[in-house]
Amino acid sequence: MKRSLLVVTMLVLVVLAGLVAGCSSGKSASTTTGSSEVTSTAPGDTSGTNTDSSSTDTGASTADTGSSTELPTTSSTLGDSSTTLAESSTTLLAVSSTSTTSSSTAGLQGVIHQQTESRLVYAGSWQTASSASASGGSFAYSKSSGASLTIRFIGTHLYWIAKESPEYGKAKVVVDGVSAGTVDLYSASAVWQHMVWATGNLSRGAHTVKIEWTGQKRAAAKGTYIDVDAIKVDGVMTGHHEQGSANLIYAGTWKTTSTSSASGGSLAFADSSGASLTIHFNGIDLAWIAKKSPAYGKAKVTVDGGSPVTVDLYSASVLWKQRVWSTGILTSGPHTVKISWTGSKHAGATGANIDVDAVDVTGTL
Repeated sequence: MKRSLLVVTMLVLVVLAGLVAGCSSGKSASTTTGSSEVTSTAPGDTSGTNTDSSSTDTGASTADTGSSTELPTTSSTLGDSSTTLAESSTTLLAVSSTSTTSSSTAGLQGVIHQQTESRLVYAGSWQTASSASASGGSFAYSKSSGASLTIRFIGTHLYWIAKESPEYGKAKVVVDGVSAGTVDLYSASAVWQHMVWATGNLSRGAHTVKIEWTGQKRAAAKGTYIDVDAIKVDGVMTGHHEQGSANLIYAGTWKTTSTSSASGGSLAFADSSGASLTIHFNGIDLAWIAKKSPAYGKAKVTVDGGSPVTVDLYSASVLWKQRVWSTGILTSGPHTVKISWTGSKHAGATGANIDVDAVDVTGTL
């Protein structure tokens, strides 16, 4: 009996010795794999050393995307998962060409607007080119004097997305009427969907950004083209509607005059009792754009049937495309603005005309 127990004990010891040797051998192989993996990871990867030989390939691939959670600098390219402008939910390629707006100004999300967006106001000569490499499949470009793009929005940031190329030159950018310098779109090779410029932090409110062709370029550039692929806005885009829009409801007697100085080439004016303009819109803000003149008088404005406000269109000299009044930020929803002729005027005015050149609506008519 004792001899049988001794044999069994010896057999158990032999088996345990074999298991220990096998574990030591496996640990040594895993360490080698882990060491090899560390040397193949991308610089700056903080995912740590992986000692599991079965996940070597996965570890190497996650090293490249490990830095994708960082916001890019202005030199990063949109559309690449490793250089997304913001969270993956607002990546350029993940947003459709049909833009959406936030229901209020609180906590606005960044939205990509393709260059075909109707609320982008182009002036001068622009052309459109199709390319699978462009955001939304196309982009707008120009190299002619007077070419510009104006973007109006309520929010805190705007980002300009463009193609860079050996044929491209410099554009001038103006923010709220103040020059923000020039942007050089030259690149030794074509770079698509590039965030070439941003406003930086703006106070939450109404802003206007204008991009202008300059005809300037760096010495190495082969041309002076500028382009717009898309615009990203942290806020709500404002639509520009000319005075001839079918959604503007005129009452009484109004006349139209054509002039290149007016928005869209014409404006409507009135100088008689009963003349009024009613605008129904769904949104958060409306601004009245008008001409001011020595011959112009005062109008009465109401919002949603509230207390009237008087707006004086008199000016000692003629001023075109003036933002003469706005609602301010309203609760998101349906609103009605009414502009009425009063017949009253400034003491220095020679007439009591009122006019409408255009309206800017943050929302929809």
